[in-house]
Amino acid sequence: MTTQEFEIPAPGKFARMFPLFLGLAVPLVLLALLATTAPPAGEWPRLLASVLILPCIAGVLAWSIYRRRIWLREGLLGYGFLPWQRVALAALDLDAARVLNLDDAKDLQPVLKLAGIGLPGYRSGWFWLRNRRRAYVVLTQWQRVLMLPRRDGVLILLSLQRPDALLAALQRAGG
Repeated sequence: MTTQEFEIPAPGKFARMFPLFLGLAVPLVLLALLATTAPPAGEWPRLLASVLILPCIAGVLAWSIYRRRIWLREGLLGYGFLPWQRVALAALDLDAARVLNLDDAKDLQPVLKLAGIGLPGYRSGWFWLRNRRRAYVVLTQWQRVLMLPRRDGVLILLSLQRPDALLAALQRAGG
């Protein structure tokens, strides 16, 4: 069976610029501060390591923001990043799935990050929703979101360029 991929809209400008700020600007400022102060000689390796780890973290963050995709193959839906989430189509309640606008469905808005990335214009990972349900979200915008309930009660919220296309593909593959 072939793999179908579904495009996610680009994240907001802040989310796209944040890894650059974290990986370049913050270490440069910290290095400048270290150059103007005189920490004890034994502290230099630890301080430099803490400054140099930021570009690594920023790289992983940038990779997750720019390498976002949703795929469907062989009865599995894959989404998210680090680690990839996979769910069998049989575990989804496709009859209750729908495309919605989170500006109108306020009870489904993510409010508390449990694990993942939460930046303005980009949310990915596990979140508590306003209605106190747990959900895995990949959100770059709130207007065209596919809500997929799993049979165990967990929700999946996905921003997509064409959410109707994924829903139709899921119904064809699962039905």
